[in-house]
Amino acid sequence: MSCEDKISALHDDLLLKILSQVPTKDVVTTMILSKRWGLVWTMVPKLEYKDTWKEGEKSIWRLLEKSLQLHKAPVLESLNIQVECQFCDDADVVKCVSYAVDHKVRELALILPSQPKILQLASNVYTSKTLVKLTLSCRTLVVDVPSLPCLPSLQRLALLSVVLLSNCPALTHLEVFRNLSDNVTRFIVKVSSLKSFRYTQHKRAPSRSLVLDSPGLRRLNLSDPHGDLDSIQNMPHLDWAYVLHFVPNPKDKKFLRSFSSVKVLRLSLRNVECCSTIKFSRLMKVTLHLYCFDDFMCSLEPLLLFLHNSPILKVLEINYDVALCSNGVPLSWNRPSSVPVCLLSHLEIFVWKEFAGRRQERAFVAYILANSKRLKTAEFSPRYNLYEKEKEKMMELLKSMYRASASSQLDFLI
Repeated sequence: MSCEDKISALHDDLLLKILSQVPTKDVVTTMILSKRWGLVWTMVPKLEYKDTWKEGEKSIWRLLEKSLQLHKAPVLESLNIQVECQFCDDADVVKCVSYAVDHKVRELALILPSQPKILQLASNVYTSKTLVKLTLSCRTLVVDVPSLPCLPSLQRLALLSVVLLSNCPALTHLEVFRNLSDNVTRFIVKVSSLKSFRYTQHKRAPSRSLVLDSPGLRRLNLSDPHGDLDSIQNMPHLDWAYVLHFVPNPKDKKFLRSFSSVKVLRLSLRNVECCSTIKFSRLMKVTLHLYCFDDFMCSLEPLLLFLHNSPILKVLEINYDVALCSNGVPLSWNRPSSVPVCLLSHLEIFVWKEFAGRRQERAFVAYILANSKRLKTAEFSPRYNLYEKEKEKMMELLKSMYRASASSQLDFLI
């Protein structure tokens, strides 16, 4: 039996699974194999169209329109359209998206370059009862959401340089990537059903504010170096959070107060002092990437205050980025009067990256090692510009420090 005969002998369900993994342009060509294949390809539940600059602006839309007209699957699982070139008539986009919604599409991705004029989605998208995942990327795409509740089944939403949004009652995942030309100064997210939110601001964008009121959040990723993040409401169920933000005033105690219930926290900040008075009662793991600039004193003391307020912390990772500083920048450290509870009862892993080995840093490390009774691993990687002899001397010094946990392991990554 020939290879072609063996493939044709497969059950329709298996053929559809195979064809679902192939670009639609190639799937359509199978219709010439036989009358049976001419019917099978029209039942493929996943359609993917990608057009490059070389292929020209009209090819994908002709293929899209024709294949959607012939499509017979009862439910369209996904439609993925990715185009690299500009096009003149947005009616092609509206027509194809509208047709997909009529075919009960569940996942829709529309990734387009910036167009000569404003694009809008087909109106029936907003009333779709089957759409659960929507990915949109186009700087000239405006999603004109009606005032009434819409997209009743939508659970995952990704926005890349797109103007949106309102009234998605079932939304659980939201991603927002804002570009430099974005003219929205106050971005508001109020979604009670939201479980995961990723917000990325352009690093050179002017100061903008984020208003976040989604108390059901469990995962949060905020990358906004210079924006106003003080309007974030309490998130009592937060499990994981990453924050990149250079607080203008390190003593601004408003910042991060809404993160007090988080379990795993990654912070990229100028100084941890902004959250040294916040009680992190559920925090078990924290990664602190602290950027020390040369216009203020780098202080280690707020780190101890942070530890005092994190009673069940098990993992502490520190990256003190002093690459922009000279070794002459003052580093403050004074031994505290009491030992944080997490050191006495919970801390198991201690990591310090970009360890420079200055006197105050050594004193801080010695304090951690001498009081962490349950410590299992302490790991250090030296600052990138240290000489080999300096690294070796540092390693010997760390080895000589007293450790309250005799069974703990000391690792030095050169």
